[in-house]
Amino acid sequence: MKIKSKARIATAGMAAVLLLASAGTGLIVSQIRVGGPIDQAGQQIDDLQAAILPPPAYIIEPYLEASTLLNGAGSRSEHIRRLEQLEGDYAQAIQKWRASTLDPSLRDALVEGSGADAKKFWTGLHEDFLPAVQAGNVQAARASFARLSSSYAAHRAKIDTLVRAAAERKAALGADSDARVQTALIILGSICVLLLALMAGAYAALMRGALLPLDTTSNVVKLMAGGDLDQALTGLDRQDEIGELANSVATFRDAAKQQRRAAAEQQVVVSELTSALDLLGQGKLTHRIGATLPDEYRAVGSSYDGSVDQLSQVVRSVSSSAERVKIGAGEIRQASDDLSRRTEQQAASLEETAAAMQQITVTVQETAGNAIRANDVVLEARRDAERSGSVVQRAVEAMGGIERSSSEIGEIIAVIDGIAFQTNLLALNAGVEAARAGDAGKGFAVVASEVRALAQRSAEAAKDVKAKINASSEQVQSGVGLVGEAGAALTRISDRIAQISTLVSDISAAADQQATGLQQVATAVTEMDGVTQQNAAMVEEASAAARSLAEEADQMAQEVARFDAGSTAEVTRLPVRSSSARMVPRQEVGRNASDARSLPRVVKGGPALAKVATSEDDWRAF
Repeated sequence: MKIKSKARIATAGMAAVLLLASAGTGLIVSQIRVGGPIDQAGQQIDDLQAAILPPPAYIIEPYLEASTLLNGAGSRSEHIRRLEQLEGDYAQAIQKWRASTLDPSLRDALVEGSGADAKKFWTGLHEDFLPAVQAGNVQAARASFARLSSSYAAHRAKIDTLVRAAAERKAALGADSDARVQTALIILGSICVLLLALMAGAYAALMRGALLPLDTTSNVVKLMAGGDLDQALTGLDRQDEIGELANSVATFRDAAKQQRRAAAEQQVVVSELTSALDLLGQGKLTHRIGATLPDEYRAVGSSYDGSVDQLSQVVRSVSSSAERVKIGAGEIRQASDDLSRRTEQQAASLEETAAAMQQITVTVQETAGNAIRANDVVLEARRDAERSGSVVQRAVEAMGGIERSSSEIGEIIAVIDGIAFQTNLLALNAGVEAARAGDAGKGFAVVASEVRALAQRSAEAAKDVKAKINASSEQVQSGVGLVGEAGAALTRISDRIAQISTLVSDISAAADQQATGLQQVATAVTEMDGVTQQNAAMVEEASAAARSLAEEADQMAQEVARFDAGSTAEVTRLPVRSSSARMVPRQEVGRNASDARSLPRVVKGGPALAKVATSEDDWRAF
């Protein structure tokens, strides 16, 4: 049997013992715990004692109430009500204990034993005693009370007996609880002893069956790790994990011995390969090792020799390729230098063009701004002219009002002149009447004379005012004509200003469009300048890469020259092609750039870039 199975069986046995112990202990504790059967029985006895000492299950209080009622102390109706209440409480208590799980002997003694005497007491109380008391028949009441006393005495004797029986029952329950606790303690102690014995036996079995063999095997493995592969192993015939471990160690020992033999052969191979690799590191590609290795490693030697042969061919090929790369890199570097110079010249021309376009754009934008401001000034003058026209119109209307007012004043003056004439006539009539009156009318004649003089002065003043008003009316009419002519002149001026405003607006819009178009052209030229500069940078990078490539080719040729491939590598040198790219003088490039700047620019919905013709040799040669 394996150790695993033994451990499982031992674990299952101890678990079973623990389960049995737990179940027994739980059962005992559940019986003696607070609220358990024993505790509940004791609690019921306590409740019984509390119910009978004092009431309601004990009729001592009803007996006392009946005695008090017989002696006439207190209110009769109150005593009768109290007796009825006590009877109800007694009936509820008896019903409660009749339905309880109390010990049958105690329950019967309470319900049937003392209950019969109590029932006789309550019957005599209702049938004889209370009617006699209510009727005032003292003799009958005393005779009935004597019978009640007899029933009470019998009831009390049974209650005393029941109390003693309840106490004895409670003592018995306590003794039973103590006995159960002692039994539980004994069982728990026995289980602990049994568990200790089982654990000791399991430990001894584990030591003999597993730990000691494992320790022996561990020592053997340590010696094998130190190089001693001749140690004897124990437990090879066992069928458990110890046997499997011993067999595994034996397999490991055999493999280690085989590996030791293989290591000796590998040492020979490594020595030969080390020598060959040292020669290879020195550049000697003529050394071969295929015939010097053991038979098992002969394939390795053949592979090494074949690899060295291929490496020799590669070295010769690389040497030839390095020379060709060097020549090609020189040509690329020369062409890149030429292209770099031309690109720099073109970038300078584009930069000058961009600066000129920027200046033109700024000038056109200033012109557009001035046109917009002039348009604003013209619009303000137009609004002032329109306001002046409205003022003149109101002045014409005011002149007309003055003329109408003058006419009305003339009419009023005519009325005043008529009134003065009539007043003069009345004054003459008054003078005539005063002369007729003689001395009595002298004072009235003086007044009439003064009134006549006043009327004459009023008439003269009215004539003067009328003459002045007529002169003023003529001047007003002349002013109305002049104001009308001024209004017509202002209207013509406003029309001319409107035409000027329209022309200035058109000029401003055209200048704004020109500024926008020039800005787009300047942006395009700037972008071309940036792209050209980027191209120049890329050409510089290509030139630097070509120089680096040439240097790397030289270095690679020097490195390849260290190898001895067994024969001289024939390297075919390619003829150096002369660059056919025609170098354009800087003056010619500047002239071409000036010609490009002198070409017209057309702005219509967007920038139209002028096409600059270049020489075909500038790019075709490259």
